[in-house]
Amino acid sequence: MYSIHKSEADKLSLVGRDVYVFIGSEKLKGENLTVGMTEVPPETAMKPHVHEDREEVIFIIEGTGEAIVGDSIEELRPETAVLFPIGVTHRVVNKSSGVLKFVFCFNPVNDFSGVK
Repeated sequence: MYSIHKSEADKLSLVGRDVYVFIGSEKLKGENLTVGMTEVPPETAMKPHVHEDREEVIFIIEGTGEAIVGDSIEELRPETAVLFPIGVTHRVVNKSSGVLKFVFCFNPVNDFSGVK
C-alpha cells in the first residue's frame, strides 16, 4: 500500500488544532519524512513550539491567518508555503471565520508522541 485517505489517517486532537498524519503513521510509514494535514478552527491559535532536530514546511490549502516564525509574521493564504527552520519557535494563528487547513512535511520523521 502506497496511498492513504484522510479517513484512514491517524488523527491527533491537539491544543488549537486537529492533526491528520498520513505518511509516518502506523498505516503508511515514511523513512525520511512525515506528511499530514492540520485543521485550525476559526479564530484559534496554536501554542508556540519549536523543533530542535527537524525542519517543517507547511502549505496552505484553505483559509487565512498568520504564522509567527521567530520574530517574523508571515501572512497565510491559500497556495502559500512557509518554512519553520530547525530551532526556531513558531505558531500558526487562524484569524478567519473559517477553518485554516494546511499540509505539513517534516524532515527527518516527526514523532508526535508527547505533543499537546
